[in-house]
Amino acid sequence: MLWIILGSACLAYYAAIEYFSEGQPMTVVWIILAAIFLACYLWREYRKRRPAGKRPLWFRTFCVTSLCLLLVLLGVTMSRIVLGLFPSPEPDLDYIVILAQQDIEGESDTELVKRLDAAVAYLQQNPDTSVIVSGGWEPAQGSSGARVMYQYLLRHGVERERIFWETYSTDTEENLYYSMVIAGGRQARMGVVSSDYFAYRACRVARNLGMADVQSIPAGTTAWLLPHRLVTELLCVLEDKFLGI
Repeated sequence: MLWIILGSACLAYYAAIEYFSEGQPMTVVWIILAAIFLACYLWREYRKRRPAGKRPLWFRTFCVTSLCLLLVLLGVTMSRIVLGLFPSPEPDLDYIVILAQQDIEGESDTELVKRLDAAVAYLQQNPDTSVIVSGGWEPAQGSSGARVMYQYLLRHGVERERIFWETYSTDTEENLYYSMVIAGGRQARMGVVSSDYFAYRACRVARNLGMADVQSIPAGTTAWLLPHRLVTELLCVLEDKFLGI
């Protein structure tokens, strides 16, 4: 019965995401999880009706060990992602860089707006810190992500001379690399403003680029979407580790 409940919950969550927040990435993962739970239920029912002989000790040991190692890997990785949800940036960083996300026009609750609000709050508390708005050309906006963020910061009281642009990047690695160049190199004390679920991976990319002192300034995520974001982020981090990134 537990497998059926879990599978049904995954399908219901998938339907809610598709209906209320269309366009979220990797929603198919919830269908896959539902199928896995259903397969577990069917296997359990099959074993009840047709009990098999006892498996060899070596086979059972292998299965249990493999499962334990997988659970440890998933648990350690998820714990690192979850720890990134809680902000603890040091004051008076040299620069903070805001990673572009999406169009903010007419959507006050988008991830980019939350990132920008988190950056504004930090800049107000740390008047000696400069900010880099990092984002390349966005065809849907007819402008660069950096320009959209620049205008938002100006409207919210950030001084023009504190804002630097980076308009060539197309992904997170380029965001951080070009921003590092603007900041004067790897020794700059830099904060990365991103969505909270992405904080761990963003800082990991920055450290791989050689940044000596990089810290996270996470922005909040819509609460009911956080489980989806955490699960998909877990898969992305595991993919990066597998590819050696």
